[in-house]
Amino acid sequence: MISTTPHADPTSPQLPGQMHRELRGGVRLSGDVLLSHGLLYGILVAYASAVYGIVVTCGGFIYWWTINPPWWFTLLALVIIVATILPVRSWLHTCIDRLVYDWHDDPYAVINELRQHLDLEPDQTPQTILPAIVATIAATLRLPYVEITAEFGSGAQTTTYGTQLTQTDPLTIPLIYRDVQIGALHTAGRRPNEPLSASDLRLLHDLARQVGITLHAARLSNALQASREQLVTAREEERRRIRRDLHDGLGPTLAALRLQLGALRHTVHDNPDEAVRILDELRADVRSATADIRRLVYDLRPPLLDEFGLVGALRNLELSTDELTRTVDAPAELPSLPAALEVAIYRIASEALHNIVRHAQATHCAINLDVDETTATLCVTDNGCGLPASYLAGIGHRSMHERATELGGSVTILPMLAGGLSIIARFPRTGAQDD
Repeated sequence: MISTTPHADPTSPQLPGQMHRELRGGVRLSGDVLLSHGLLYGILVAYASAVYGIVVTCGGFIYWWTINPPWWFTLLALVIIVATILPVRSWLHTCIDRLVYDWHDDPYAVINELRQHLDLEPDQTPQTILPAIVATIAATLRLPYVEITAEFGSGAQTTTYGTQLTQTDPLTIPLIYRDVQIGALHTAGRRPNEPLSASDLRLLHDLARQVGITLHAARLSNALQASREQLVTAREEERRRIRRDLHDGLGPTLAALRLQLGALRHTVHDNPDEAVRILDELRADVRSATADIRRLVYDLRPPLLDEFGLVGALRNLELSTDELTRTVDAPAELPSLPAALEVAIYRIASEALHNIVRHAQATHCAINLDVDETTATLCVTDNGCGLPASYLAGIGHRSMHERATELGGSVTILPMLAGGLSIIARFPRTGAQDD
């Protein structure tokens, strides 16, 4: 969880006039707040005095022959003041805010300023954009407290600017992108016991929409970076595994072959029987080394794909039982598919058949492969017993999901009405490209 307090960071943008004074009761007010209050109530006092003076003076002109106008002129002045003081106060409130805080309710100008601050960030990551967003909103609208909580792949992250004044009403605005809430914007009023105005709320909601788009872009960037790191990690792990297999498997085998060949050279004439025994050992070791090489090659890419193509490889998948029949329905000629996509389809089909043989108690399974311009779909169905009510996904099903997700696809497991299961794997053809 990220927690940023820009007031403690001299490099962060500061709210102007943020010279807090401690008032009685523990309420912290800034110089801007004191200035705006002073202007507001000073002008209101002047307004009330002016209205009273004008009404009473007009009464004096009307009743010029009297020393004092009738008492009801004074009452009229008070009624006018009471009736107009709230609208005048609201209008003055907005004008003074614009004067003192130097902001206006044009959402495009504020959003443009937010974009300019974000453009200055070289890395559009949550660690960089969240502090920039809360600082810009607080500085632009002169809000003493702004907090954003957003969901990212690593969990919820919260960034806070300033501190919430006591006796202020908190406000929470959801951050939404395409009808999905991805975070929340928390703020509060500028003054104790005074909520934000309607124009403030409209502007904050406009900003929230822009922030939602920005956070979604940051989430995509974060996911892309995580995907790249996973790709690099997987590649290095694969290299480590191959190195270990070569070093621990083929290496000792080839070294033993070299020693046996040396021994054979010295015994072939002197001891033919011993030479025959060494040759038998050499044959067994060569067979073992060949099996190791085939296993390594198969782990990298199933050789059936190169020998028969994807459809032929699906037709030649090995079954460990004769009690299961199989049909394969696929186009006679497939369009060119990326190698990674071919391997994923083959592996998922192989795992599905393996699960059918082990768990389904089925007598027949069908493999259907369909490829159009945008999607490749593999469907494996069986007439077995289906999934139990207490089913928990095992290693095989998780492996199928992982293989599909790596290429931007998905795997769905559905029960059949007549019994059995249908495993459907869908892949975008643009989601898997050759390296």
